[in-house]
Amino acid sequence: MERTPAACAMNWSIQLDKALRSNNSGKRTEAVQETGARLEWWSTEPELSMAEYDMFGLIPGEDKLFANAILLRLADTFVSGDKHAKLCVVKMFLSEFKHRKTKSSNRNNKGFFSKHNVPNHLELLRRIKLCFNSGDEEVRAMSLVLFGCWSDFSKDNAEIRYLVFSCIVSCRVLEVKASLFAAGCFCEFSDDFACVFLEMLVKVVSSSEMPFAGRLAGVRAFAKLGRSSALSSRAYEEGTNLILGSVDDDIVTTMLISLSIIASRSALLISRQVDLLLTFLSEDKSLSLRATSLRCLNIVLSRSRFRFSLPTKLMTAMFNTLDTELQPVMQHDAIHILYEVRIVLLN
Repeated sequence: MERTPAACAMNWSIQLDKALRSNNSGKRTEAVQETGARLEWWSTEPELSMAEYDMFGLIPGEDKLFANAILLRLADTFVSGDKHAKLCVVKMFLSEFKHRKTKSSNRNNKGFFSKHNVPNHLELLRRIKLCFNSGDEEVRAMSLVLFGCWSDFSKDNAEIRYLVFSCIVSCRVLEVKASLFAAGCFCEFSDDFACVFLEMLVKVVSSSEMPFAGRLAGVRAFAKLGRSSALSSRAYEEGTNLILGSVDDDIVTTMLISLSIIASRSALLISRQVDLLLTFLSEDKSLSLRATSLRCLNIVLSRSRFRFSLPTKLMTAMFNTLDTELQPVMQHDAIHILYEVRIVLLN
């Protein structure tokens, strides 16, 4: 029988420790990257049964101890390493996080990144928090990204939540973007946190003191707010109000995308979003707004799991788009929308 990641944990921990002690920076980087690939495999595996523990000659819980040792070694590498080493660790955890979110066959399985499976999670957070407090803008931003990747246990730490919220209103764009990422991860676990986050997002996007890049990142973060129907509706209302009050095309186009993602998950919002997007297809709107509207209609129609009454003006707008001399990409989007409409009608 093929050995599972849990059965390989001791050897992996020893190999990582030896490599990180090397004077060769390339070897250390390679070891971190190799560990990342191993964690991606491990995080999608179910916990061992008693029969599997016996089969591999393991003591129950032994795998978790070595998993914790690996995580603490990586945390120490982040704390004591230079900027390159820190970035390498962050990229590794971020890659594993994305892999866990999109590739896992069992969505409820968080591997050893669940709070239950990381008994030393407080020590892990403590080390990164110390690095955050003593670091510059880049280090603080990288620390925030780690908190987001470890959201299953970092979200319950009051000090970490405070750091995330305080950095959302920072004047440093890197910190703002990183804190928005972490907050978005936390929102998946708590509606209460998401409600506070929504209020802060509105302030960030509306603030004239916030750098434009930070405001734009705040607009993108709206797409994270859709865990419950009530929260989706609130986020959608706030987002549409911000569109009406904005004259900046970049803000409007980005918000249209975020609202489309929210609406595609809600049976109550999808028709409203289609109507909203159609208003941005008129010839008096800029080419970028019209192109984004078509793109968003594709998002709404292709992602939606719900049946809804398609407005006649949607069909008319698509045929009118095909009759005008627009970019081939926009005409392709219009044809794809007509195809999606046909699918909805057939269902």
